[in-house]
Amino acid sequence: MTGVVLVTHGTHGDVLPFVGLGRVLRERGHRVELLTHAPFEAVARRAGLEFTAIDTERDYERYLADTPMLLGAGMDRWRRFYDAIGLFDQIAYECEVLKARHVPGETVFVGRHTTAVSTLFAGEALGVPVAWVAVTPVQYMSERPAVHMYRETMADRLDTVRATLGLGPVGDWGAWFTSAGLHLGLWPDWFDRAGIAAPARARLTGAPYGDDTFADPVPPEAERLLERGAVIVTGGTGRMIHERFYPAAVAACAEAGVPALVVARHRDLVPDRLPEGVAWFPHLPFHRVMARARAVLHHGGIGTVVRAVAAGVPQVLLAHGFDRSDNGMRLARLGLGSWLPERRWTTGEIVPLLRAALADDGYAARVAPYEQSAQPGLRAAAQAVEELLES
Repeated sequence: MTGVVLVTHGTHGDVLPFVGLGRVLRERGHRVELLTHAPFEAVARRAGLEFTAIDTERDYERYLADTPMLLGAGMDRWRRFYDAIGLFDQIAYECEVLKARHVPGETVFVGRHTTAVSTLFAGEALGVPVAWVAVTPVQYMSERPAVHMYRETMADRLDTVRATLGLGPVGDWGAWFTSAGLHLGLWPDWFDRAGIAAPARARLTGAPYGDDTFADPVPPEAERLLERGAVIVTGGTGRMIHERFYPAAVAACAEAGVPALVVARHRDLVPDRLPEGVAWFPHLPFHRVMARARAVLHHGGIGTVVRAVAAGVPQVLLAHGFDRSDNGMRLARLGLGSWLPERRWTTGEIVPLLRAALADDGYAARVAPYEQSAQPGLRAAAQAVEELLES
């Protein structure tokens, strides 16, 4: 039995794909452990995974609260973020756990692209095969800036962590950054072709999903609004969202006269007073409600993009940040959605796009060729991980 240790960081869109991958690997007979934030323990254990928390629930909320600083200017913002949250110590802790889980010839490390440097460090020190998993195309598009960031602003602390493993300083950060034995991209081919393509080394396996791990019932108020033809408004599960997103989205729904389900983990991000027909929910089982919505007005996270395509639901993106804008441009090129950058978030621009999406009689025909290919590709990803060990 192979031991697979998964390491990831971030919000639901970064963690749940790893839960789904772990579940498939476990079903294929492997022992799987997930190292990630404490609040994901319950969902990981329901999937049959072993679990080690890299923080506490309080620490995770602090982590989320500080992520907006990453939207600012300057390459040193990442160093300031890592120092503020204590992430260098966390990396060292992850390396110690990975060392403890290592069984020679029977272990694979799988880490989230860019942040799970512990998998590359421990893999190098122990001779363990490593897979690095990107959850969005921008992670490949941003490799050169990321290499520069690590080399120029973070190398001193990262090399200190390496020293605890008996490793010397990184000499060539560019080569190190691409040193994993397997590179996986968790999005469909059609999404890749709609923008800057992933590098040749990347193996695209399709969308991961992960929201189906939640078995929560649909609240009665959500049921009533869906029956009235509601749209879904969501900015994801984290705090790395522009402060104007929810006010602008809610105002557009009110102006357009459409009911809305506002899905946001943190209530303080949403306007205190919501219009008639607009209700807030901390979370909803998107795999059960997305296809029932008339449209999705969202932030542009790739998980929401692909889930909406699979559900055959029109979408409008209010995108702030490089990855979300890129997702919006890809979607627009495919004729599957529209998007606006932050400087254009006015009711005068959002409402026409929302109304056009609601009245788009040809959308079902356009999205149909993509719906099936937007289904989960986790079995292909699991097979690639298995091949890594065999090689």
